[in-house]
Amino acid sequence: MKAFACRVVRFVPLFLVMLLAAGLLLASGANATSPSPAPGQTVLKVGWDIEPDNLNPFVGIEQSSYELYHLEYDFLTNYAPSHLQTEPGLATSWTHSPDGLTWTFTIRSGVKWQDGVPLTAHDVAFTYNFMMKYKLQAFLAALAGIKTVSAPNDTTVVIACSRPKADILSMWVPILPQHIWGRFHSYTQAYNFANKPPIVGSGPFQVVQWVHGQYIRCVANKSYWAGAPKVDQLIFSLYTDQTTMASDLSNGIIQLAIDLPPAQIKGMQSDKNVSAQPCAQKAFDYLSFNCYTGPSGGNPVLRDWKFRNALNWAVDKQQIVSLAYDGYATPGSTLFEPNFYDPTLDWHWTPPAGEAYTFDLTKAGDMLTAAGYPLVNGVRLNKQGKPIVLRLWARDDSDQSQVTGKLITQWFRQLGLKIQYSVHDDSTLTDGQLNYVGKTYKPDYDMYIWEWEPSGSDPSRRLGYFTTDQIQNSNDCCWSDAQYDRLFQVQASTLDQQQRKQVVWQMEKIFYQQTPYIVLDYPKLLEGWNTASWTGWERIPQPDGAVAFLSDNVDNYRIVGPAAATTASGSGLSTAGVVGIVVVVLVAAGVVLVLVLRRRRRNVALES
Repeated sequence: MKAFACRVVRFVPLFLVMLLAAGLLLASGANATSPSPAPGQTVLKVGWDIEPDNLNPFVGIEQSSYELYHLEYDFLTNYAPSHLQTEPGLATSWTHSPDGLTWTFTIRSGVKWQDGVPLTAHDVAFTYNFMMKYKLQAFLAALAGIKTVSAPNDTTVVIACSRPKADILSMWVPILPQHIWGRFHSYTQAYNFANKPPIVGSGPFQVVQWVHGQYIRCVANKSYWAGAPKVDQLIFSLYTDQTTMASDLSNGIIQLAIDLPPAQIKGMQSDKNVSAQPCAQKAFDYLSFNCYTGPSGGNPVLRDWKFRNALNWAVDKQQIVSLAYDGYATPGSTLFEPNFYDPTLDWHWTPPAGEAYTFDLTKAGDMLTAAGYPLVNGVRLNKQGKPIVLRLWARDDSDQSQVTGKLITQWFRQLGLKIQYSVHDDSTLTDGQLNYVGKTYKPDYDMYIWEWEPSGSDPSRRLGYFTTDQIQNSNDCCWSDAQYDRLFQVQASTLDQQQRKQVVWQMEKIFYQQTPYIVLDYPKLLEGWNTASWTGWERIPQPDGAVAFLSDNVDNYRIVGPAAATTASGSGLSTAGVVGIVVVVLVAAGVVLVLVLRRRRRNVALES
């Protein structure tokens, strides 16, 4: 936060000292650094605690990076706010051949890139072909099943598929300008492109400035095809202190706060100027097991699905929700969140009562013994008669991860397992998963706790993380199952979505039984937004989704605006305004005042 050094001449009247102190207390709310907007500019200020890791869409993995990608770039089709269902994007309409192998999309006329160059169907075709040709992994899974993409004219894209492609209307793939990216002719060149601001896209906002560790500034695309944003600038300020971020929201310094502390959410429920809510989101926490059957640094017992399955009964998910999340989560079960998707097409498979895992340490121990892992003198032994020792890693930048890790350690030790619990940064977890000895892949970990925040709402994207061909990539549990792989291809080619849902549920059931992950919980995204001076906020998906940080839908940044004329820095009395009032009063009283303002730069805090 700002540190104020104040020197006042003697004999200042007491009421003026008190007035000065009150002004300084109000002003101290501005903790995150942000740029000064031009006079008359309307600015939407957002606080978050997760800085993007890279502005190149082929490199970044943070949720904050994906939020910016969607603000900067358009998609072929969009995700509607009600249930994230398909709606027109750059494509206004589409048709397909009776066999589902050829799709024809009509592209909007008159759309321009942010540097003024016309956007045409040729850019769409270039984007898909570019990613497929150079095997750019970030979005390659979304393009699976596509054989060729062509643009016979400026407003038509034809996609020829090698099989019916069930997810073709919900591909999470940013459309790139050919005149920028077309100069790269290899994977390495595309991957190494810094994509420094100002970035050229066609979305509702253009990223024009990134001051690392402080803020990202975007300017509105006033020619945006879906309608100009109601603000002139959008600024994301980085906070390393969530409590300060909550205070700045209450004081009107920012208009939206992403990832608030549970205690602050409860305290803000009575604030009439702010809506602070636990929001449904596409995310789940999980315990990952090293299932790799090849060369591995993991304990071999984890290759046995019956061993992993037994551990489900040794995890009290309700206690994790209560202690790690203060109740702002729901117990986990399968790969898709419940009560999130379109009720008529809910991808979440709910385990029947007779198949659902509950917390039962006795049953977990009995199942381990039955699977060939006996308990001898309080120590759980492997099939060679040696004590089972397992490493469990939690993340140092997540309090919830650490609380969960301590609980799981306690429960697993009660089963006679020797658990070596430790806390590490994200890179240690990634290095363990992607470990190589020379050119040989050898994952070197046993168990870790992490969180998925998957982009895209089509089930293929998430289910595709766990196919055999994604080992050494997104399949971080290194799990392989032939039936799961086969069903993945079936659902990917099933155009009837209700029939497809049944196949998806079969896959979830296999994953649930085989237990490469234990899905621990579905955390809520704790957000707060200004409702006193800003209007237009919409929960996405309805009725209890978030207003931002979805990556699938970024409409709120464009449609919200001030309810009435406000200062350039947003609603609420700005720091400069408070100090100005105090100075005027003091000068009127004949007092000489010297204020020295010092700003403390924030350090980067990355989370996944």
